[in-house]
Amino acid sequence: MPVVIEGIKEVLGGLDVIDEDMRRRIVFITAPMMRRVAAKAQGYVPGNQDVLSGWAKAGPNTGKFPKYDAATARAGIGYNPGENKTFANGWKVASYVYNASRPGAIYEVAGRLNPEGRAPFQMLPSKGASGTYTRKSGRSKAFQEYNSNNPFASQQFVAALPKVTSQPKIKDMRGGGRKTQGRLIYRAWAEDSPEIYRAVIRAVNVTAELFNKKTEIKKAA
Repeated sequence: MPVVIEGIKEVLGGLDVIDEDMRRRIVFITAPMMRRVAAKAQGYVPGNQDVLSGWAKAGPNTGKFPKYDAATARAGIGYNPGENKTFANGWKVASYVYNASRPGAIYEVAGRLNPEGRAPFQMLPSKGASGTYTRKSGRSKAFQEYNSNNPFASQQFVAALPKVTSQPKIKDMRGGGRKTQGRLIYRAWAEDSPEIYRAVIRAVNVTAELFNKKTEIKKAA
């Protein structure tokens, strides 16, 4: 029983079409969703009255630590369509939300590495509230770099901030580590990423379904 297959030329020529269609579809759905992540992150920026007063009132003698300003932090968050190119062997779509200001970046990730700050001293529990302080470690990097009248400045600063948000676990997606925890863009991404991933998968499936409908393989006895 011979089998006659029609549409081979159409299928081969259509591979480029489906590739381009999928790329365009993914760009189309991700751009507005990523802009929404940026807008949501801007909404999470605290006002000047909502952070430690010393940070918002920092003067010119505070060294390298930047003064907090809500307007600056909010303006430093935005969306970039990234790299959207077609190559001979495929394509790449990369869009991202950035947090470019120094105070915004500090608010985003402060305490992510050291949840209790990096003060070189700790209170001895047996001494009570009025107790004695001891050095955390003789080789502590924090102690070597310590140059402040307040040995607990780092701990107090981090304690005054909300906890960083971790990324949710999404099936078949690589999980995020400590570097994907934060309070602004990472918080917004944690909330919206499941929907964005689902939208990308739908775009891939819709493209495949449309392609299958356009290129039918006919069999005849």
